[in-house]
Amino acid sequence: MLVNMNDILLPAKECGYGVGFFNAVNVEMARAVIETAEELRAPVMVGTAEVLLPAMELERVAEYLIPMAKKASVPVCVHYDHGLTFDRCIEALKFGFSSIMYDCSTASYEENVEKVAEIVRICHAMGVTVEGELGHVGDNAGAGKLENPSDYFTDPKTALDFVSKTGVDSLAIAVGNAHGDYAYA
Repeated sequence: MLVNMNDILLPAKECGYGVGFFNAVNVEMARAVIETAEELRAPVMVGTAEVLLPAMELERVAEYLIPMAKKASVPVCVHYDHGLTFDRCIEALKFGFSSIMYDCSTASYEENVEKVAEIVRICHAMGVTVEGELGHVGDNAGAGKLENPSDYFTDPKTALDFVSKTGVDSLAIAVGNAHGDYAYA
């Protein structure tokens, strides 16, 4: 069943369990994620990110993910992750994504608040949840090489202010973590 992020994350918070989010840039990946979620009787978030669109266009992703989510026997949130432009976020909304992340974290704080608040108003009017981002969730290009890594962490007071001003449903924050290509020696 196609649901939004709150339909999955609020029960997870209340009951103390985690929910996975998986990028699925082809039908086989999407099928594997959703079938596994059904086997485990677990809710799941699945989608794509703007940086992955060269691998599979957003409209094609929507064409297979939305129907699969609707047919699933477990709650499935179809999430557009790290949307970098307003136009692409609106496109994902039009295609039926049930959750949008508008990542304006590289803009000034004031601009981030303004842009994200605008998409929240639009999405919430359509029953779609929104994730924002504050700080920088790093990648490996410089891991361990920052002079003062805590300069990149999200301040909790700023996070509270951001959530209250924008109305986001969830917030990606920087706590010293990284994601991207990992190489282990």
